[in-house]
Amino acid sequence: MAVSGCLGWLNLRKVGVTVALPDEIYDGTDTLVTVRLVNRKRFLPAFLLTVRVSGEGARFPLVERGSSDSDAVTLTFHGRGAKLLEEVTVSSPFPINFFVRRRSVAVFAAFTVFPYPRECLPQGGDGKREARGEDFSRRKGFAGELTSIRDYTGSDPLKLIHWRLSARHGELKVKEMAMPSEDPLVIDVLSLPGGGLEENLSCAAYLVNRAVRANRPVGLKFGARVVLPDLTRAHRLRLLKELAVYGAR
Repeated sequence: MAVSGCLGWLNLRKVGVTVALPDEIYDGTDTLVTVRLVNRKRFLPAFLLTVRVSGEGARFPLVERGSSDSDAVTLTFHGRGAKLLEEVTVSSPFPINFFVRRRSVAVFAAFTVFPYPRECLPQGGDGKREARGEDFSRRKGFAGELTSIRDYTGSDPLKLIHWRLSARHGELKVKEMAMPSEDPLVIDVLSLPGGGLEENLSCAAYLVNRAVRANRPVGLKFGARVVLPDLTRAHRLRLLKELAVYGAR
């Protein structure tokens, strides 16, 4: 038992854990989380390790010395807002399964849980509520306004070649066009049809995702505060985060 205890203690020493969470996490929705275990020991492998994150276990049968391994677990987070995963638990029955030894490892992974996207209609029910904004997105396309000129890559459509500039420079030049988008949409969150604030926030999350999928710039309105419409992925995540933390202290 003494030898078993010593080997089990050595097995859990110098083991580090990192947790990688996706940038889109929705309330009450299964989320795939990547767990990476690092064995920092110089001479010994790590055997039969289980890393528990919020009750779910990622298993690592063998991690060689000075190396790492990854596994994935499916987690479900409840309640919107900013969250912090502070620690995980590493356990192992090694070497002969008399005892299961465990220790806590700090991870400090910050993330935001977005409201669950509840299907609904915007004000008026027809999705036609408009606000001032750009009529063309920053996404590349084959129609719309001319945004820039660049070198030909070999995969561009021939109709985009700028023949006059190509003749002048002695090499093929291609026009980059902006993809036309729908009229901008500003969602008045507090005026959406629903049974309360949480329902309105869930409805707004659905409308934000739907608008961006439809290539429509979208913004948010919270009373007198307005977030202007845009169409980038970073902007969509910003809007979802605004919904997630709204009203939180």
